[in-house]
Amino acid sequence: MENSVKTNRLAIVSLISGLIALLSLGLYWVLFTMAFPSSPGYTPEPTNRAILTIMDLSVSVRNLCALTALVTGILGLREIKKKDGTEKGKILAWVGLVLGAGWLLFRLLVGITFLLAEILY
Repeated sequence: MENSVKTNRLAIVSLISGLIALLSLGLYWVLFTMAFPSSPGYTPEPTNRAILTIMDLSVSVRNLCALTALVTGILGLREIKKKDGTEKGKILAWVGLVLGAGWLLFRLLVGITFLLAEILY
C-alpha cells in the first residue's frame, strides 16, 4: 500500500479564494468598460443598472474572498507545521495568503490615500 501525503484543505481553500479575488478584479474591469463606454468628449454615464449591480457584487465577493484567503492561508500554514510532514501545501497556502493580504493591503493604501486627499484639499 502506498503511503501518500495529503494536501492541507485550508491551503487549498486559501489558494482558491485568492484566485477568485483576483479573477473578480478582472471581471470588475471588464464590466466597468461595458457599463461606462468611453469616447473623446463623452461624459461617462452608466448604461445598464444590471451591470452596475454585478459590479457591486463583484467587489463584495472579492473582499470576502481576500479575507478568506488570508485567514485560511495562516491557519493552513499553522496546521501544516503542526502535522510535521504528514501534510503538504505550504506553497498553496503562501500563494493564497499573499493574494489575500496583497489585495487587503492595496485597499488599505487606496483608502488612506483618498482620506488624506480629502483632508488636505
